[in-house]
Amino acid sequence: MLWGLPLILLPVLVHLFNRLRHRKLPWAAMMFLRMANRKSTRYAKLRQWLVLLFRVLAVLMLLFALSRPLAGGWMGGMFSSKPDVVVIILDRSPSMNGRTDGESRLEKSRAAILKGMKGFAEGSRVVLMDHTATHVQEVGSTEALKNLMSGGVNDTAADLASQLEAVQVWFESENPGTGEIWVASDLQASNWDPASKERWRGLVGGFEGLPQKVRVRLLAMNEPLASNNSVRVREVQLHGEGEYAELQLEVEVLRDKSEVTEITVPVTIHLGTESRKLDVDFKLEGTSHTQFVKLSITNPDQGGWGWVEIPDDDNPHDNRSYFVYGSHGRSSTAVVAEDQYISRFLQMAAAPNSANTNQVSVVVPEVGRGQAKWSDHAMVLWQGPLPEGYIAKSLLEYADTGGMVVCFPGQLDSETKFAGMGWGSMKSTQNEQGRAYPSWREMVAAQGDGDHLGPRVVSWEEGEGPLARTEEGYSLPMDSLYFSQRRSIEGDGIILASIARDSKPERTAEPLIVRKVRGKGQIIFVGTAPSDTWSSLNFSIVLPIMLQRTVSSGAASGSGRFSSDRMLSAGDDLSRISERWVSVGGEEGESRDFNTEAGIYRLGKRVVAVNRPEREDLVPSLEGDEAVKLFGEMPVALFQEKREGTAGDPKEIWKWFLALMAVALLVEGFLILPKNTDERVVISRSTTGKVATEVN
Repeated sequence: MLWGLPLILLPVLVHLFNRLRHRKLPWAAMMFLRMANRKSTRYAKLRQWLVLLFRVLAVLMLLFALSRPLAGGWMGGMFSSKPDVVVIILDRSPSMNGRTDGESRLEKSRAAILKGMKGFAEGSRVVLMDHTATHVQEVGSTEALKNLMSGGVNDTAADLASQLEAVQVWFESENPGTGEIWVASDLQASNWDPASKERWRGLVGGFEGLPQKVRVRLLAMNEPLASNNSVRVREVQLHGEGEYAELQLEVEVLRDKSEVTEITVPVTIHLGTESRKLDVDFKLEGTSHTQFVKLSITNPDQGGWGWVEIPDDDNPHDNRSYFVYGSHGRSSTAVVAEDQYISRFLQMAAAPNSANTNQVSVVVPEVGRGQAKWSDHAMVLWQGPLPEGYIAKSLLEYADTGGMVVCFPGQLDSETKFAGMGWGSMKSTQNEQGRAYPSWREMVAAQGDGDHLGPRVVSWEEGEGPLARTEEGYSLPMDSLYFSQRRSIEGDGIILASIARDSKPERTAEPLIVRKVRGKGQIIFVGTAPSDTWSSLNFSIVLPIMLQRTVSSGAASGSGRFSSDRMLSAGDDLSRISERWVSVGGEEGESRDFNTEAGIYRLGKRVVAVNRPEREDLVPSLEGDEAVKLFGEMPVALFQEKREGTAGDPKEIWKWFLALMAVALLVEGFLILPKNTDERVVISRSTTGKVATEVN
């Protein structure tokens, strides 16, 4: 259409040529008539301009009609010719199963795309990119596109920025000509990652740097759902032995609307291995509610699996969460220490009962640290200089997957950092003569019947964690510990215990025990060590209790490393794509895809639970304008379902422009009609003999 716009100059050229065709010849009679017609000169000029205007409009309307513009539906809003290529990005994440008016967001998106492609795909190349794909797929026809988009939603999360980056690379390599990118999504914020502004700027800059023009059509299926709840198993723990075994589930129910009114959501818990279910009512007053549910287990040593579910609502795809559990198994602690006495004490504190073969501790010698398989242990105790190089890297990976690492200081100064934390200067407790006490026992002897000598613990975390009160409500005797020497702790973390140098009111507390969360695990720094030269930790019950709680946390079935590889998220662990996992516990004849669908899967003797990623649980959606801003200066046509209704068929409006052309020609024809016949000149002679003219 734009190439044809110069044709509107044709009426102007014809008008100018007509004016050039006549030559002016002076003639007395015509000069007389011209004088008589001077009154209507202004009207004649205006009529000429109007005639020219409507002739130009007629040609312009014809050009618009030939361009076959579209209006209505999500295809409207861009007056442009057909692109050379159309790239379709279809979001199939769990949130796209939200239903309004009996149809899911995915079904509406698919219908809108197929309607938009009717007659549009002719002459344009069409490619498709599913949200789980890493490259585009060529589409041969509209029917082929229908078949490729026929599947439903799956349990993987979408990453729109990554998909658009792949499309941008494809445009660079293929150079397919002018293009349009059709994106159908519910604008869930976690799928668009709007916080990564640098990433989006780089993406938009890549598109703007292409030799061809690329524009975007965004179909935002973000109409709010009337009612939607989701459920997730947060933690699974197995307590007790034999007939006293008990399974504890931490179950969370979310709702997408923050209402003051309280609602009751029935939650059904299925134990698939025992064909047993339990109904529990959850009372939600806000947007979420977490509740612990306990179930007796008949065969804890065999392990098992199950799921929790809530009744169907406007999005049934987030109404079920799977879990697995196993026997307590053997809890092992690895001990690495530069001091032989400390090494032996840590061994005993981690596994105090030598007769219990399910709780053991082993010493890792210096020569074997590089080859140690840390994943075989629930906890690693490290005393001395912090690990470096490959050993540090492997220990950090171990912590990322749920491992527990507890570090104690050594005698030598070191600037080594581990997980961003390190040991500071050595601090010794000195007597009145300025001499350091060689051991905490000498401090007690010097104290006699007086007040506590030396620094003491002034505060510690008693609500939860390794220093929490006992079940009977008793506090650990932290404030009775003695410290002959300790090291300061450098780096940020959660302070579990603080120590002060003296009992004066102006004392300044310093961290003694610091915890840092790393991935799914934890790293704990203790500022002193269990030996006479360091502190009374080797004499108090504090350290054994602390380590027993820590190793239990590390080996717990629901929160530690031994469950991190049992509870997986669909599509997040690409390293297992090639493995042949078999679905178990489903309906007869049901087949599931380990990589994209939630469920229980088995590979040999190993059983895992696969769930939708947590970022798919009722995450707020972007507004349409917010999504458009991510594209910067790129041309974007937005259709927002919740504001404009359903995405209907685009209507061709070329007939309207033909009608307007006909109207313009009719007006032009009326304007060029000759003057009325009664418009004539009357000549009269005055008494003075002069000739006067009068126009009637």
